[in-house]
Amino acid sequence: MFCTVVLRSRVLVALFIALAVCCTATSCGTGGIAAKEMVLLEIQFLDRSLAPTAPTGTQSLPRNAILGFVFSELVSPESVTNQTIQLRFGPAFQTVPSGSFSVDGNRVLFDPTITETGQPNPTGLSPTTQYALEIPGFEEQSQVVVNLDSDPNLTTFITQFTTSDGWLRELAPPSIIDVVFVPDVDPLTKQVPGNGLMGLVFSEPMDPQAFVLGLDPAGPDARTTVDIRYTDDPINQNNSLDGIPLAGAFTPSADYRTWFFKPLFSFGDAKLVFTVEVFQDITDLAGNLLVNPRSFGPFTVDGLGIAAGKVISEDFLTTDNRDPAATDADWGSTEEGIAQGQPVTSRQVYIFSYAEMNSGSDSGRGQYGALAAPMIGDDLNAIVNNVNPPTSMGRRVMWSFSDTKIGARGAITGIGWGPDSNATFAAHYDNIRLRLGYQQANSESLAPTFSGNYEGRPTLVYSGDYDVQQAMNIGNTPGHPATPHVGGYQFTGPPFGFCTATWNQPAFDYTGFYDWPELTTFFEWDPGDPGVENDRVLIFDASCPEGSTFQSVRSWFGVTFPCSGVLITGLPLTRLRSTYEGETPNPADSIANGIQNPEQSISDTCFTLTTRTSIAQSRFYGASGETFGDNTDYFPAILTPAVQSGGAQVVVEYQGADAIEADLVTINQAAPHTDWVQDINQCDGMRHIRYRLRLISNLVSLERARVETVVIPMVEDN
Repeated sequence: MFCTVVLRSRVLVALFIALAVCCTATSCGTGGIAAKEMVLLEIQFLDRSLAPTAPTGTQSLPRNAILGFVFSELVSPESVTNQTIQLRFGPAFQTVPSGSFSVDGNRVLFDPTITETGQPNPTGLSPTTQYALEIPGFEEQSQVVVNLDSDPNLTTFITQFTTSDGWLRELAPPSIIDVVFVPDVDPLTKQVPGNGLMGLVFSEPMDPQAFVLGLDPAGPDARTTVDIRYTDDPINQNNSLDGIPLAGAFTPSADYRTWFFKPLFSFGDAKLVFTVEVFQDITDLAGNLLVNPRSFGPFTVDGLGIAAGKVISEDFLTTDNRDPAATDADWGSTEEGIAQGQPVTSRQVYIFSYAEMNSGSDSGRGQYGALAAPMIGDDLNAIVNNVNPPTSMGRRVMWSFSDTKIGARGAITGIGWGPDSNATFAAHYDNIRLRLGYQQANSESLAPTFSGNYEGRPTLVYSGDYDVQQAMNIGNTPGHPATPHVGGYQFTGPPFGFCTATWNQPAFDYTGFYDWPELTTFFEWDPGDPGVENDRVLIFDASCPEGSTFQSVRSWFGVTFPCSGVLITGLPLTRLRSTYEGETPNPADSIANGIQNPEQSISDTCFTLTTRTSIAQSRFYGASGETFGDNTDYFPAILTPAVQSGGAQVVVEYQGADAIEADLVTINQAAPHTDWVQDINQCDGMRHIRYRLRLISNLVSLERARVETVVIPMVEDN
């Protein structure tokens, strides 16, 4: 294990040098600084015995691992909350995971398998998911972790890690203990409730992916781990059910030790007989096989269950029920009987300055500006006198980009900047911060504070060091040829930069990009309503301390004509600048001094957007009697498999309609119908229904979502 801290106060450098050497759970020598200095020393990823199990920043943390935070002083338990230790995941990292904190001396433990209220949560963290962790220091926020003397944590710690698809390894195999029914079996007749649930009770929490029902009338196949089937008893034969499996779904208890089976409709409306067989391949969370596979039954039903209804079923063996216009998923074409998401694909979004120069009624409007921001170095002082603000303060720059420039939804997985002349210079930058978010006012024009622009909390997509390699020419971008453009104006000096005979070069001559560091966190971009411009605006925020040299960035500034100094009226203020981790404009906006901040300026930027969602959409059912018409009571779809592997996801949505056209796709808008909804009960009473599956691949594991069957049960509601 090792220490990783992010400095917020330069006066504490000596203290942190000492801590980096010691990096232990007790106070290191602090070179004369008071012993009550409260700082974070170490983050630990631990197994259930509190032994180290993974390094900091791991990309495969077991989901039930414990997080440990070691401080230099004894910790006050009352100061530990999900705000003083901020663990987050999900879109824009706003979601707080289930789990609980405990304090052991100078160490704080976060256990994801026990909730804050003490309830079990055995599966722990979400699978194959990126988590952001921030432990604020007192300069970051007022409420922080404190020691027993109420001395606050001085340092801010930021890191990211990714979970695996599994859990910590242990060797004890599970066993099945019993089969129970809810309500209980009748004590006199020993018959099971037809409308009840059946529970399989195990000795320990079981893997939700391990429950695979046998659904083949010919008998369980090689994948089956639980088989619930009507026997060849005469009453079953009289109802044409002998040998027929019961379809349904499993739901775990809170501790994942009891798994309740709910049939599609019921166990039967006659005194039917069934048996239950649990196979060895069913496993616990650690992957251990069942030690005592066994059969239960026969069980006799009390005959009071609801009558069987109808089902809409899709096994993806044909495309008869597919809506081809709305489906981009693989509908059984690659693997027969499997609907799966398309492979993860990426596209590049280029923001080019030259596009701004060539827009508008005057193709020569604006001027090129080689900006040394945000990656500045002290050698800039030898070129520009009295740099304002001083290079030693570093730089923070924010840009805004409209939804029309970014385009369709996708995860931003990479960012690049456009070097002046396509040349880069060898340089090192300590602890840069890259952030992405949405502009809260849905406007390209930026507000004059960094935090004031974000809708909610920004996503920190990278925090760490950055090394730029020297390159004479990184090459132009294919498909965007250079277009030399020469003007004839001369101007030297502030406030609008340097205008020469080649005032818009090299912005026209070069189109290459150089990557920012590989992102440790992805940002999910959603453009909103495609018919509404700027209902979503992306903002990108780069914050860098002074580096060993500076890099010039291709940029464009909005004036009526090169060197005119007259601003183009009505352009949005798309660039805000300050000092490293600054909050307000620096230098300050000043008409008298010719400073616009935020300003109407564009810097060449490249975003990599990765698409991971595919759609499998059905036609409407009901025209051929698949539903009960106006009296239909729909039940939620049952998917096989019920749980995706590798962190992939499937979201099911439904749409109901009373009248459709002959193509089984077009809704008669004059008749009642619903929007796409995730609650199928909103479609009850509709004659027709269709579904769509959002098959969401995981960007970490690249696992594609897969569905073998979709079954939508329904009964007649009289």
